[in-house]
Amino acid sequence: MVGELYDYMIGIVVVGVIFTSAVFAIPAISYVNLRQVDQQQLRNTALNVFNAMLLGTGSPSDWGSTFPFDQNNVEAFGLALSEEPSLYILDTDKVQRLDQDSPGHIEYQRVRDLLNLRSYGFSLSIFRPFTVNALLNITGEKTTNPCIGFAVNVTRNEDGRPIPNAQVKCTTVVTASHSKGATSGEPIAVIISPKTYSTDMLGHCEANEFVSIPDGYGVTDALSILEISVAGMKTMVLARARDEPLQHFVKVYTFGDTIILKVRNEFLQKGGGERRIRDISSYNFGEQLMQIFDGSGGNPPDLKITPGVGYEVWNMTFPGLQATNPFLLLFTLRVKNPDRLVIIAGPFALFESSKVFNFGPDPEQIGGVVVKLRRYVVFSGMTFIAELTLWKE
Repeated sequence: MVGELYDYMIGIVVVGVIFTSAVFAIPAISYVNLRQVDQQQLRNTALNVFNAMLLGTGSPSDWGSTFPFDQNNVEAFGLALSEEPSLYILDTDKVQRLDQDSPGHIEYQRVRDLLNLRSYGFSLSIFRPFTVNALLNITGEKTTNPCIGFAVNVTRNEDGRPIPNAQVKCTTVVTASHSKGATSGEPIAVIISPKTYSTDMLGHCEANEFVSIPDGYGVTDALSILEISVAGMKTMVLARARDEPLQHFVKVYTFGDTIILKVRNEFLQKGGGERRIRDISSYNFGEQLMQIFDGSGGNPPDLKITPGVGYEVWNMTFPGLQATNPFLLLFTLRVKNPDRLVIIAGPFALFESSKVFNFGPDPEQIGGVVVKLRRYVVFSGMTFIAELTLWKE
């Protein structure tokens, strides 16, 4: 009897242990499954959003090209080029509308609403397909035959490994002023004919280029346009010999055939004196600088930027500009005190070695589960990597 009672009690304990384990185990298994479901839903949502961004043109299909720009007129969000049948070809005007410094931009919250992402947060980044670090220097700048030297390193984004045999085409613009100022001669700009080089096994190449300038002149600035090509993928980077602070005060944007200069007040006040647009050139990969405005013979009044009577936002329309789809616009501005030419480049962050821009919150500051997707995209004939980071709020 005692033995039977003992066996009965043991059975109750065993059943109880099994039942208790089941009670705790089932919720644990359910939690894991639910988390996997949430992650899958997040991935599906991210994929749908990414496709909408990169494959959709939005509505109206030319929403990024109108100026003045009103984000409330955008009925659907998409970055694809409406005239291009190929996949993942983006419209440069639409991409520029993501720049929150632009005089016509679309706000983050507006994009969230158009994409129906009220319970999600996202960040969109554009990277070069590889990293390019470039240095430019000037020697003998006070002589009539100064030397412009450049060095380039091309590496993989993923692990920093060097990329050999990358093709590097270099076109350099040099500005020079007379040592005695405007009383002795106009400041000048000289273009050094493009030359092509290749990176070595360490992903490195360097060269020296010489330029002839008139006697009595000295180099004030030099800027190189570097076309980099690796296995059919192309990108463009700018290198400057000196950090020209005025570059940070003026930003370039396009809206269809219209070019916009957004000028910070510091630019209009710095140094005093008038600022005039001397020259505007466009540039595409594989081509040469094409002058689209020449003001050397005397600028009309609307190309004059002067403190007190100038423009915070200057614009001018060039019929047919959008059809050429320029990736780079170079402005040569004449400034005073001292009298010299300043080269302003845009519209993208062309001096950056890797990332072109970021739209939305910093993903590194986001806690919890995030999903990242990447796609190769093309705009203005060059390849970039678009990265979408999505999280649930």
